[in-house]
Order: sequence, then C-alpha cells, then structure tokens
Amino acid sequence: MGKLYADRGLNSTATRPGQPAATTSGRRGFLRRGLLFLFGGGLLFGRRATAAPANESGDPRLVTEGATLKTLVRQGQPPVEPLDTVILFERADDNHGRAETHEVLSLIHEERGPNSYPWTLYAELTSHQTNGDAVVLCSRLIKKGAGWAAGHHSEVFSHAHGVAIGVNVEMSNYYTGPEATEVIGVNIQPTHGPRPSQYGLQIQEGEGGRVQFEKAIGLNGGGAVGVDLAGHFKEVGIHMHDNSLRLNEGASIELDGAGKVRVCYKNGRIEFMNGNRCVGHIDMSGTDHKM
Repeated sequence: MGKLYADRGLNSTATRPGQPAATTSGRRGFLRRGLLFLFGGGLLFGRRATAAPANESGDPRLVTEGATLKTLVRQGQPPVEPLDTVILFERADDNHGRAETHEVLSLIHEERGPNSYPWTLYAELTSHQTNGDAVVLCSRLIKKGAGWAAGHHSEVFSHAHGVAIGVNVEMSNYYTGPEATEVIGVNIQPTHGPRPSQYGLQIQEGEGGRVQFEKAIGLNGGGAVGVDLAGHFKEVGIHMHDNSLRLNEGASIELDGAGKVRVCYKNGRIEFMNGNRCVGHIDMSGTDHKM
C-alpha cells in the first residue's frame, strides 16, 4: 500500500497523501465543533472526566467529557488502506483472554418519545461523478481466522407490534433519458478467488431446527416478472429437494419462452393449452386408467 505517513507518530500536522496540511489550532477547532454535534460528546478516552460547565457549541444540553480529539486517534497500529480521510480512528489488539467485543466507535442512542424519527447514524452523499464508484457506506471484511465473521451484521429484537426490519431499501428512479440504466435494491456480485462461494443469499433455519419464518421470502409487490432466472446454471435452475411446487387453480406452467404452450388445472381438469385453445385435457374425476 505504500507508506501512509512520513511520521507514524501522533503529530498534529500528519496528513494523508493529497491532503493539505492543517494547523493544530484550526484542526482542533474543527474537530471540537464537528464531533460534538456528530457524536453528542459520547466518545470517551481514558477514565471518565468531570463534565465541563460549558462547551464551544453553546448548547447546554451537550455534555462534553474526555480528552480533546485530533484528526488521528490510534490504539495499536493496524494495517490501514491509503484513505483520503478527514478523521481516522485506528485500533489493533492482541487479545488472548476472555472473548469479548472490542469496538473502535460506539454510538448509543435512545428515543423515548412517541413522535420521532430516531436515526442513530446518518450518512448522505451527493455525487456528480461520471468516472469511478460512488459509495455512501463501505464495509470490508478481511477474514484470516476460523471464527464466525460478517461484513455487515444487523440484529432485530421486536418487543412491540408494527414493523421491524433488519435492512430496509427504498428505491426511486427519476431518470427519464434514453440511455439504458439499472436501479437495483440489493446487488450480490462475486469477485476474486480460486474457489466459488457457497451461497449468494442464504436463509437459515432456527436453532434446533425450529420454524422461524412463516414465509422465508415474500414477493408482495407487482411487476413484469417475479423472479428473473436469467443466469446459466449447469445442473438445474431450481432444485426443490423434498419440497413441492404449488400453483393456485387457473395458474399455468409455461413450457415455451413466449408463454403460449401451458399446462394448468381448472374446473376439475388438467388442461394442455396452445395459446387460448385447449388441445387436450385429463378429467381428474375420472377412473384410474393407463395413459
């Protein structure tokens, strides 16, 4: 990755490549104002200090404690990408004791009022670039041990009626031009590696084989196609294993790409359709006979 700093020490003028040098007083003033509003004064280093009687924001609701933060805060020296960042927190540990969580940044938020939209972390990007990739939040996991690991982990504990969602994606496509465009809610893309991954999307069973979902996947919206299986799979497109495929009466299994040749069950008959014309049927109320 190259050497990220000319001096890995905690000096106030160390910058990333391409970053202008900042003065100690200017950087300190920026961090005081920005971090007080962003984190609510909740980042503490060392033992808990006595709350300051006032703060630079002038808002008496904010309690500011702990040491003054700089643009670089480090505990240990982990490998770091050459990031062009304003504020950098680094942490590297060598833990051999009791297994417990070790955070770099923790945000604790509670909203008790009934009329509110509490958003613990808000990130917004307005991008006008035509080259490169625009990403609001980037999560990268480099797994080098045998333990369970996740690039993104969300837990939901629902104790009330209403809706609770682990990950919610809302989409809007305002483009009206002639060029081809794609707006995708969730994209799972395999990249490098000598071996294939096992699942692009997996929904596991509950602990001890308990049934946890009434329906594992629900497609409750409308559109042209419910599931578009356009990929090429050398064995089979859908492997049902020991599960059944169920259709309501009148729904068809289409046997050609145009949806003209179909098989459906309707009015006590299994009908073989060619367009709107029935070319043969099996009466399901009849006696058992050889076909």
